[in-house]
Amino acid sequence: MAKQRKMMEYGYEPMEFDEKGTLLVLDSFEEFSQADLAKVLAVAEAKKFTKVVLFPHNEKTLRTMGATDVPPFHKRVKHLESLIDDISTPIAIQIDPWEEKRKKYTPIELLLRYFEESYQAPFFLYVTDGYANVFATFASFGECIKKVRLLIDPVHGIKAHPQLEKHSNRWDYV
Repeated sequence: MAKQRKMMEYGYEPMEFDEKGTLLVLDSFEEFSQADLAKVLAVAEAKKFTKVVLFPHNEKTLRTMGATDVPPFHKRVKHLESLIDDISTPIAIQIDPWEEKRKKYTPIELLLRYFEESYQAPFFLYVTDGYANVFATFASFGECIKKVRLLIDPVHGIKAHPQLEKHSNRWDYV
């Protein structure tokens, strides 16, 4: 098959796209602070993401993942809204309340399908090391990790799960 040549006008310069896709922050956000939000936004600015989406899980999903005594969804969302109001940033930041409507456990595969339908690719998931290790225990982890890249915040100092080690080219510590 012969390679086709394209004719360009004199002086044409291709547009460069510096900005990447969407940074999705998955967490319970029960102990999320202004410093945590500033850290997320610093990562987003450094890596030039177009949007930051804070995605709090509902209580049922968090219980399935091992969390106990989590405040109600609406309280965590109000807390996030107050944090966003107190910070100024050039990056678009939003809270996605999708899981509030479900009121049941949401598998990670369904979340990724929802992200693909709702946000601009590529997708980067910003998670804590504890969350990443729980994610790595799911049977669908091998398929899911092919669709996203993880940015892991080592807040708990937990050693990476063997499945994470196996796919070490798909994640980085921040």
